[in-house]
Amino acid sequence: MAKRTAIIDIGSNSARMVVFEKTSHLAFHMIKEVKSQVRIGEGAYENGGVLQEVPLQRAYDALGSFKNIIKSLKCQKTLCVATSALRDAPNAPSFINRVKKELHINIKIIDGKKEAYYGGIAAINHLKPFDKAATIDIGGGSTELSFIQNNKIIQTISLNVGTVRLKELFLDKHAKTDKIAKFVEEIVQALPDDFKTEKLIVIGGTTRYLSKLIMAKINYPLKTVHGFEYQLSDYLELIRDIKTSPTIQLKDFGIKKERIDTIREGLYIFDAVTAKLGTKHVITSGAGVREGVYLSDLLRNQHHIFNPTFRLSLRSLIDRFEIQDIQNNSAVKCSSDLFDALAYIHQIDSQYKKELEIAAKLYNIGIKLNFYQKNLHSFYFILNNLNYGFTHQEKILVAILIKYHMKKLPSAEEISRYQDLLPHIDTVNWLSFILSLTNCLHEDLINATFEFEYKNHTLYINSSKKLNLAKESIKKLAKPASFAIVLNESRFF
Repeated sequence: MAKRTAIIDIGSNSARMVVFEKTSHLAFHMIKEVKSQVRIGEGAYENGGVLQEVPLQRAYDALGSFKNIIKSLKCQKTLCVATSALRDAPNAPSFINRVKKELHINIKIIDGKKEAYYGGIAAINHLKPFDKAATIDIGGGSTELSFIQNNKIIQTISLNVGTVRLKELFLDKHAKTDKIAKFVEEIVQALPDDFKTEKLIVIGGTTRYLSKLIMAKINYPLKTVHGFEYQLSDYLELIRDIKTSPTIQLKDFGIKKERIDTIREGLYIFDAVTAKLGTKHVITSGAGVREGVYLSDLLRNQHHIFNPTFRLSLRSLIDRFEIQDIQNNSAVKCSSDLFDALAYIHQIDSQYKKELEIAAKLYNIGIKLNFYQKNLHSFYFILNNLNYGFTHQEKILVAILIKYHMKKLPSAEEISRYQDLLPHIDTVNWLSFILSLTNCLHEDLINATFEFEYKNHTLYINSSKKLNLAKESIKKLAKPASFAIVLNESRFF
């Protein structure tokens, strides 16, 4: 069995645990995620930071349940970190000792800068590279930020303000909105000027939930919040309406019950920070402190960063679906060479060659679930799993190419739901055709090599081996333009 690691994060508001399973040396995927809204910091901020008995017991019970899961899943390693509430509490040591003695879980209290670092590491390894950006993670007791330049963490900072802290100090006491805003703004002024950046990567419950609200508001075609991006100016009015609305009106924004008592507090912080940083563009990260803790352990000999060419989700899918390297590499080379050979007629930007090659790697993964409707199975696997290291535009293009390969070319109507995330329909059709032709040439499952040449309105395919099934399949292909295909076997030009 692959090595499994449990990561526990005890925050002021929630205790969370994820279990990661390695699929190869560096690739992994999540197999379990649980959350308990323990509110360990409840009542602490108005009592000098002292953790209260009832919240402590809730946290202990949650950790006991986590321990049962760890045993059941046979995790070989457990890493547990605690943030703001425990690091601020004078009675934290007694709780930590009790958990260690009775549950055999070692809690490590991390400071705010370390917490910010973990969030930054998660963003760097799970999103596209950034020349300049900042991360923000709004927690219950504090808010952490990291500054990224050339895909490296340059600086981290922790602000002593969080959702639970604001709730207990102000909103529970029905303080006026201008008083809350002034309190937050004074703390946010501690952010140095060199943190200013137009790109902000949001981590944590409040800001991810805001992204989900925006996705629902615009009827966004994907459900995955990781990688969702938006222009802040388009939603400032919504943010400010929510943060100043009375509790009874929050349901009108589609806010769920479990978020009602902290969403406004989080948006006060978010609004003040974005104003200070000069934020224009927001990118959502589904990975945060827990992933950062795991990656810091996994990549301890690589400065906590994957090689730039490594794509976590892609490698994990290849591992889990046991894709054969020989045929896989042949399909990728074939699709790439076809793209180049047909460049004169398709005239597609070469940037899409990358998505074509990824589709060639993954087009048959759905067969592991069931042969029938394998294209549709593959489509859903891609939509839900090709997340880390890919933009939504890249992911949906790969998924669409796989869904329609070996079928009729997709029409504008069929892909209309995703049209804002896709290139022009002509580009989609050409890429779909090239993937389908690649599949045809591998129908015989023999290790043939190919050379391609396009001339005189004809694509000449020279194969090192005889391909009876490929010939029949090619005749049935729908083409995006009028040209002939000639398959020459057992010889090259």
